[in-house]
Amino acid sequence: MRLFFNIILILLAILACYLEDIYLHFWPPQPGQAVYLTIRSHQSFSFNQQEALEENRQKALSRYVPVYRYIPPEINASKAKFEDFRQEVAAFKDKKQNGVEGLRIQLETKFGVALSPTDIISMVKYRDLKNLLEGILTIEESILQNKILGDSQHLADKKTIEIKSPNSEGTVTHPVDDLITIGKARFLAEEKVRQLFWQVNKAVLDPVLRICLTTLQPNLTYDQKENDRRLDKINREFPSRIVAYKPGDVLVPFRKVLNDKDILLLNAYQQQVVAGIYREVPWVVFTILFMVVFYNLFLTKILRNGFRNEPPYRFLLSLLITTLLILKGYLVLIAFPIYGLPFCLLPMLIIFLNHGKITATATTLVGAMLVSLFTGPTYNILIFFTFGGLAAVLVSSGLRKRLQIIVPSLLVGFINTLCIIVFTLDWQAIVSQLAPIQSINFPALVAIVDAALTVDIAWAVIGGLAAGPLALLLLPLLEIGWDTASTFKLNRYMDLNRPLMKELLSKAPGTYQHSMTVAYLAQSVGEAIGADTLLLRIGAYYHDVGKMMNPKFFIENQFNGENPHDVLEPRESARVIVNHVRHGMRIGQESGLPKVVVDLILQHHGTQLMEYFYNVAAKTYPKSTIQEEDFRYPGPKPQSVEAAILMVTDAVEAASRSLEDPNRKKFEKMVRLILVKRIVDGQFAECDLSSRDLSKIVRSLVDALEASFHSRIRYPWQEKKAPPKKTDWRIGTTSESNQEDRAFRP
Repeated sequence: MRLFFNIILILLAILACYLEDIYLHFWPPQPGQAVYLTIRSHQSFSFNQQEALEENRQKALSRYVPVYRYIPPEINASKAKFEDFRQEVAAFKDKKQNGVEGLRIQLETKFGVALSPTDIISMVKYRDLKNLLEGILTIEESILQNKILGDSQHLADKKTIEIKSPNSEGTVTHPVDDLITIGKARFLAEEKVRQLFWQVNKAVLDPVLRICLTTLQPNLTYDQKENDRRLDKINREFPSRIVAYKPGDVLVPFRKVLNDKDILLLNAYQQQVVAGIYREVPWVVFTILFMVVFYNLFLTKILRNGFRNEPPYRFLLSLLITTLLILKGYLVLIAFPIYGLPFCLLPMLIIFLNHGKITATATTLVGAMLVSLFTGPTYNILIFFTFGGLAAVLVSSGLRKRLQIIVPSLLVGFINTLCIIVFTLDWQAIVSQLAPIQSINFPALVAIVDAALTVDIAWAVIGGLAAGPLALLLLPLLEIGWDTASTFKLNRYMDLNRPLMKELLSKAPGTYQHSMTVAYLAQSVGEAIGADTLLLRIGAYYHDVGKMMNPKFFIENQFNGENPHDVLEPRESARVIVNHVRHGMRIGQESGLPKVVVDLILQHHGTQLMEYFYNVAAKTYPKSTIQEEDFRYPGPKPQSVEAAILMVTDAVEAASRSLEDPNRKKFEKMVRLILVKRIVDGQFAECDLSSRDLSKIVRSLVDALEASFHSRIRYPWQEKKAPPKKTDWRIGTTSESNQEDRAFRP
């Protein structure tokens, strides 16, 4: 099964690196179709838009139709000009103007036509000038019925134009062939005038015609604003610059309907990917294999050697697989930046499920490497995920309430922000502004820092803040799927008002008080050697719940009354005592206690020998009829440091009550004796307790016992009459060597 999980992890990591490439290869993108994955760049990629889009841009420009605005013919203005002309000539005739030169200058100024004095004299002397002008005006009016352009420079390769009338919001399309330029319009007007007034003297007709043609103006003008808007739209749709994409940048978002530009972009990206695929794939596959093998060696050679009990291989590998699935799903289904990835849910889940900081650190490093391979295999991205994950490891431990998840989430968001700022700052520019110190340019420094404050920072904060809530959502699923308990779930069992603890108090009050004292001792030891104090306290609370089934068979619940074991055969007594472990397991399971707590109930006596009943049987029956296995607990031996601590503190608490005139020396001797017996019996063979841990256990237990058994002033009523000394039914209770045997007795 472990091999199966490793194979799944390797295949999933490789697939995550090339999922988009596989999709584009087998389902080539087509214009007008939606893409069903968010396509991101896995490497630095430059898209030359001018090279890729120039052909399409030229096609769009060729299909572009220019817009002209129609100006109604200003006939009245033309008549007014003609009237001005007649008035000028009439004033000259009436001697109201001085000389031919004055009239020539006025006509040149108003109409822009340079005439000679001879031309002026010829026009003035012509008797039928008024009819001539009216005829020319009539011809111009007929010419103005056409669509007349000022120039044709915007009509190159165009077959149609759009004309917008002043009283209409829409436009009307007209063929270019129906249009004439102002030059052609004047040519036609001149041709018709000459055909109609062929009998007029050319010396008179030419200067009059030159002046009258100046009144003929275009009735279509190029709509500069509207045409600029349309051309700008085309330029925006088909830009001509080089766009640089960083690893992880979105090329095409999920469910987008592809256009021609998207197709060209994806084709250019695929060409770059294919060009480097034989160089990249072996490196990626080798990295994935190396990291998975390294992780397994860490669990087997380092973690297992350090803790002796079997590491949770399948759980940790499945957690890596789940994390890769979640993060890859984020990348392919959402078009958010990669800095919004809630990567830190991986170390948070490991810490919340009580698998330790060492395991969380190693898993975070492996996870960061695998995730960076399919988000963007760059140094910056690897460091971003690694630093955030390590920050989560450092702060997530020790949390007791779900609301406290905001603390590691905020810290991860801060670390993510710091990484983004450090990566994006222009350090060369900063150094140049800082040297020399006497002339620091603070405004320039502010501008440099502002440039580094990009939108990626906001997403980095969101990614950190989202990791905590997402981890809380996944915790119940992992607890159910792997039959484990998180820190938050265990914390609920710290409440002494739970029904099971109330039942223990009512049915076995002595056992209840014993459990409270064991909890105090176990927590003291756990704090000294760095064990899980929360699990130790909860395990101490519930380790003897099985005694509720037969409370009077255990000395702490007899209260100086009769001892039922006095009338029982030793093997029967041993069976009753052993059954409190089995009953405790059943009660714990029926009450919904977490499996890790039920395991402590099973392991807190290990496979110890009940020496008292074994010795009684050995003195009563022939040795050949006695089997040592009949007087041993069923086990298993302690599988964790916490189970070993609970075994020791349970025995120490029981033995400490038989000490007469307790003092520190006796406490230390008793604790060492208890430890030595269990070491010799091999009870710690399946868990990790170093010699340094053992010395810390002795010191912390002695300190705790000394604090508990501090001396008090004896009241007078206590001195008048000493309590009667009870004859103990047990064997050898006055012997110092047998005082510890209470730990093995009921």
